[in-house]
Amino acid sequence: MENLSEQEIKYRDDTIKVYKELLSIPTVSNVFFTNNQYDENKNQISASVIVSQIDITNKKSKFYMSQKTIINDSSSKKSVVVSSPIQQELATSIISVSPSHKKVLTIKENPSTEFEFSFDITDGSHLITSITSKDIHKKILNDEWFGSFSWSPCEKFIAFIADSKLNVTGFFDKEPKDKAVGEQFIFRDDWGETYSPVANPSIFIVDIEKEVVFPVEPFPSDKISAGQVIWTPNGEGLVYVGWNFGNRKLGIRACFNRSSSLYLLNFKEFMDARNQWKENQKSLVDPKQPNKLTTPLSITNLIPNGNNGCYRSPRFTPDSLKLIFLGFNERIYPHNTCSKIFSLNWPSNDSIQQQPPQSFETLLDYKNYNDSFPGIFCQSLPERPFIDEKTLLFPTPVRSVQKIVTFNIESKELKEVKISSADEEPKLYSLYDIDFESKKYLIGESSVNQPSKIYLVDYLNNSSTGDEKVLIYSPKPSDQCKSIFSSFGATIHTVPVSKPTPPPFTESIKSFELIYLKNKNSTQSSPLGCLVFIHGGPHSNLDVGYASTITYLVSLGYNIIIPNYRGSTGFGKDFNDCLPGYIGDLDVDDCLQSINYTLENIDNTIDKNNIGVIGGSHGGFLSAHLSRFPIVKTSIMRNPVIDIPSMSTLSDIPDWCFFEAGVNIPDPSSQYHTLPSIEEIEKMRKCSPSFHIEKVKIPSLLALGDSDLRVPPSQGLLYYRMLRERDVPTKCLMYPKTGHGLDSIDARLDQWINISLWLKKYLN
Repeated sequence: MENLSEQEIKYRDDTIKVYKELLSIPTVSNVFFTNNQYDENKNQISASVIVSQIDITNKKSKFYMSQKTIINDSSSKKSVVVSSPIQQELATSIISVSPSHKKVLTIKENPSTEFEFSFDITDGSHLITSITSKDIHKKILNDEWFGSFSWSPCEKFIAFIADSKLNVTGFFDKEPKDKAVGEQFIFRDDWGETYSPVANPSIFIVDIEKEVVFPVEPFPSDKISAGQVIWTPNGEGLVYVGWNFGNRKLGIRACFNRSSSLYLLNFKEFMDARNQWKENQKSLVDPKQPNKLTTPLSITNLIPNGNNGCYRSPRFTPDSLKLIFLGFNERIYPHNTCSKIFSLNWPSNDSIQQQPPQSFETLLDYKNYNDSFPGIFCQSLPERPFIDEKTLLFPTPVRSVQKIVTFNIESKELKEVKISSADEEPKLYSLYDIDFESKKYLIGESSVNQPSKIYLVDYLNNSSTGDEKVLIYSPKPSDQCKSIFSSFGATIHTVPVSKPTPPPFTESIKSFELIYLKNKNSTQSSPLGCLVFIHGGPHSNLDVGYASTITYLVSLGYNIIIPNYRGSTGFGKDFNDCLPGYIGDLDVDDCLQSINYTLENIDNTIDKNNIGVIGGSHGGFLSAHLSRFPIVKTSIMRNPVIDIPSMSTLSDIPDWCFFEAGVNIPDPSSQYHTLPSIEEIEKMRKCSPSFHIEKVKIPSLLALGDSDLRVPPSQGLLYYRMLRERDVPTKCLMYPKTGHGLDSIDARLDQWINISLWLKKYLN
């Protein structure tokens, strides 16, 4: 145990105070319209803002909701925002508003009883009903991958995705009924990181009138998991994404390339059969009869030619004549890359089940680095994406900035939405909700030194500077936080590559971007050190949006370099796809070039003797690689990839290990095999940080989650032990019940304080 001096104790206490101040700034979780469009005079509209915040004392995340009413003053032509006087703490963050904005669903889980949920339906004045679901399903999946809740057009049913309960029991159960005997301990693949032990995501229905929750079963295939369910326009069918996992499920989070198709389930036919079965059950006296519907469901694959691609985010047009969706109509090996927008014609009478589609149209194809718009990289379309009959509205990364764009499905015209802004600081825009009737939408606006503000934007009220916006929510940081925010700013720079991009991309990709955060306290007479903050993926990016952790690092007295190296998203398909086979090479070179370019061309006040690197996952992989170069003085790695061949047998994404290392799949219709050959092991080892361990001499800090399925903690422990063998100063933090994102409360509260103390010791 280290004995700290009084000065070190004071530094620790001061930095904890700063971190607590930054954590006290709420994070916007969701924003949505909450009334039935406008009132009868069309002069006001309402919205709800949900924010989250860590309760440090009790070590838990809490959610708060506030109501905002925006009133248009016709005489002054200005808007007045009336806020609820206090924020309401929410017992749950699972909330869904009906299409009419007249009803709200909230879901609470009973902490004392496993798999018991309460589904409360309310309107503006009272509780309509509270439905209890016990032992019907396991974990509810309400996220960006498996989708949120979908209300039927009549608002009598709500469809959602949850993990199905297995109907199994042990050999010594005296009343097994129709359960599968002896199968309770059979191993079943789950969907990996953050979804363990979710094995069988399926569709469930809340029947509001009959006050029951029930599964939509049985599905005709045990090789498909369901997600992102929505209702057909007439409410008689359900469209959903079905992931076909073959012989093995692989991790799905952050993996857009999992084989999938779009399916249509005939809900009306299912309900008719279910109601008939229930009537028949009333007359049965034989206890051996099955206690659930066994008639196969009528399901149609909407994608012609089978599951040759990856599709997601289905949305119907306002006129109900087209189904719009994102994805790839081919086999994709990078876990993320540029997407296409597709359209499938939908018959007005919903008779598509009798007339399956023969083809679908590509509305927007892949784009590339040199295009003015580099392509679609958003995770999904908004729940209600249309701002008018033909125009989609959605956010997507555009190089190092996230923007909101419009796309006309008829003219194929794509435009960046110009939001009026008083300053030139690069901004990140997020899109929360769209009101089709009023042509208004809710956005978040942030920058590196400005936490997210929420605005109501009028799509029709275009001015010379952009769509008019009304501020409806703004965080209120402390004076200390304001002082930190004013101490730095961001600039974006185009950096020429020092190592040419391999064919066939040599001529098209000659540069990448970096974001530079200049600490204004860094001067030539008093230079400050610099941290290279490296994103993971590698097929993701970092943008100019607010991040409390990066702000915290600036507050410690550092400049920050954020490279969006080759392979990052937001720069076009070729830029994304040029890296696989060259990880540990091109990406390492770009990070080194980022340092050199910044020192030579951007800021001459950086202390060249105090440069460190920090990154997580693939960013940790790059931080470990950079540790062998003399210019780097210390390295901080969060769940880093260290040795790819050993990771390939343990990770929930073994295909990543093979493909990114340049091992080609022998058969395009198959998956990568489970065990790498000697030749493949050698290829994966040569691009790993472990290959260069003898060259690493700098102090290294590791932060690991013991429940990480993506990059198992054995990777970081391997690096820790290799450095310890060589007497290199190193420290390892291990967080219990924590996954790949290191986002448990314990990890969030502890790791960044440890990082600050490490930097104080080794980078000052």
